[in-house]
Parts: sequence; structure tokens; C-alpha cells
Amino acid sequence: AVVSTQSTGDPFAEEEEEDEEPPPRPPKIQYLNLFKKKKSQGWWPMYKKIDGFLYKTGKIKLELEVMTKPQALQRPAGTGRSDPNENPEIDEPIRVSTEFPEIDVKVKTAKFVWKSPNKPKVILAGIAQLLGVVSFSVIYNLPSALISYLLSYIG
Repeated sequence: AVVSTQSTGDPFAEEEEEDEEPPPRPPKIQYLNLFKKKKSQGWWPMYKKIDGFLYKTGKIKLELEVMTKPQALQRPAGTGRSDPNENPEIDEPIRVSTEFPEIDVKVKTAKFVWKSPNKPKVILAGIAQLLGVVSFSVIYNLPSALISYLLSYIG
């Protein structure tokens, strides 16, 4: 709202006037010509109608491609399709076989922790645990060791 002063000259007497701006326009819809672009991909929203209202239930990633008949015969889609590793071809990963998988997992975990940016925190946590165990054992065994020392000193 625009605030203007009345013609009386009194600066404290103000009145509000409504803006005469048109309502905001909806965004322009961009149309896609697949015959020119040949290929397009994007995330498409999925809706479910419940009691007359549409509710967004998720999104799917969809890729659309227009191709000639020889290309379509060369790369079929749908039933009778070849393995998913067809287009593009992805090489099989190089896996090291070991006889001791439980040791291998521990080594991989140690390598992961060693290379992580939290390495100082992990080292400090280990030192704190070690000090905790040592101090607990000292506090736990100190009374019996002290009494046996005193009894051997007296006797």
C-alpha cells in the first residue's frame, strides 16, 4: 500500500491508498521440440488424486529421445531388451579376492578411518579410551595394593 499525505498539509494525517498493480503473472511455459533437440531428460512430479485434491507423491527421472528407425532397431527398449549394461558399456570392477574376508573388512575400515578428515578426532578418542582404561584399573586395584603394602611393611 502507498501512503500519501492529505492536502491539508498536516504531516500526521496520512491515509492508505490501494496499489493499482496487476496481479503477478504465472511463469511462462517453455515448450520443448524433441524433433529439434532429439534428447531431453528431467525430473517429473507424480500426483495422486485423493478426495478431489491432487497430492504430490514423488518424482521420477525420465529421459526422452527421438531417433530414426535404424537407431531404434539397433537400441530396442521395452520387452526383449538386452542387459542394462548395454548402453553405455561399463567395465566390470576389479575385485581383489581374499581368503580372509573378515580381516579384509577390518583393514578396509582402518584405511577409511586413516584417510578420513576426522583422523585427529579418532586418534584423540583412542587415546582418551586408553587413558580411561588405565586410570580405571589403577583406581580399582589401588586399595588392595595399598593394604597389602601396608601389611607387609607392618608385619
